[in-house]
Amino acid sequence: MTVKYVLHDRSFLLPYVTKYIVQPLVKRIPRSVSANSLTLSSLTCGATGFTIALATTPSHLSLFAVMLCFAGYMLCDNLDGPHARATGTTSPLGEFLDHWLDSVNGLFVFVGSAYALGVHDARTLGIVATLVASMALTFWEQRVTGRMYMGRFGTLEGLTCALLLLLTFAILGPDAMYTFTWRGYDGIDLFVLLAVFAGGATVVGPMGRTRKQLGEAFEILAFLGCFVAWGLRGAAPMLAIFTLVALTGPLTGGRRLMGRVVKDHTIGPPPVVLYIAVGFAAAGALGVLPAAQQPALAWGLVAVIAVQVALDFRRAVRLLGEYVRPNEVLRFLLP
Repeated sequence: MTVKYVLHDRSFLLPYVTKYIVQPLVKRIPRSVSANSLTLSSLTCGATGFTIALATTPSHLSLFAVMLCFAGYMLCDNLDGPHARATGTTSPLGEFLDHWLDSVNGLFVFVGSAYALGVHDARTLGIVATLVASMALTFWEQRVTGRMYMGRFGTLEGLTCALLLLLTFAILGPDAMYTFTWRGYDGIDLFVLLAVFAGGATVVGPMGRTRKQLGEAFEILAFLGCFVAWGLRGAAPMLAIFTLVALTGPLTGGRRLMGRVVKDHTIGPPPVVLYIAVGFAAAGALGVLPAAQQPALAWGLVAVIAVQVALDFRRAVRLLGEYVRPNEVLRFLLP
C-alpha cells in the first residue's frame, strides 16, 4: 500500500545525503529486509548510544562509540523511507514508526551527546525542552494543516552537527571542549546554542504558519514549562526531569500523529496521567511539595508515564497490525 502525505522539506543537507549516501545504499539492501526493521534498528542504535553516554565517563573511546551509534541511527532513519518506496511497502504503520520514533531518537542523540560530553545541568534541560517542543509542534501542525514542514536548518542539520562535535572531541579529547573557545564561548556553550537554535526555529515556525487551534500548541508549551520549572527548582533529580520532558513529546505531538495515522481523532488529546504529572510538577516548582519526597515522586511519575507511552505504542501497532509483515519483530505486539 502506498501512503501519501504533504511534506515540505527544505533541508539543506538532505539532497546531498540522498544522492551520495542513501541512493547507493538502498540498492544494496535485500528486499527481504523490511523498512520497519530498519526503523527499529535506528531506535536500537539511538538507545545504545544513549546508554553508553550515561554509563561511561567522557573519554576518547566513549565519545567515539557514542558517535558511531548515533551515526547508525541517522543512517537507518534515512534509509527506511527510500527502501519502503523502492520495495512498494510504504504504509501507515511505517509512517507512524518513522516519525513517532524520531521523537524518541532525537532526544537520545542530543541528551546522549550532552551526557557523553559530561554536561547534565540546566543547559541540557533547555536542549531537551526545546527539541521536544519542536517535535511536538511539528506533529501538531501536520495534524491541523495536513502537511509536515521541515526548514533549511532542521533535524538533519542539527544531528549532523552533533555528530561532528562528538567526533571532534573524540579526536581531541573531552578536555578540549573546555579549552576550545570562540568569541568567549567554549565547546559546550556552542553545543547548547546549536541545539537550542536547531529546535527553536521549529517551535516558532509551526505556530506562525498554522495560526489556528493555537490553544493546543500553548498547552504543549505549558506542559514543558512546568517540568522545566520543576527541574530548575533543584529538588528533583535532573535525569528524571529530562525523562519527563522527553516523554511529553510522544504523549502530545506523538498522540496527534497517532490519531491522524489510524484515522481516530479521539486519540489526539494528552492522557489524564500527563495532566496529573504536570500538576505535581507545578507544585514542585512552587515549592509546595516537601523536598525530601520529590526524588521518589519524580521517578514514580516517570514510571507511570513510561507505561502510558508503551501502551500508546502497542495500541497504534495493533490498530495498524494489517501492515505488519510476517518476519517483523512487531508481531509480538499483536493480539
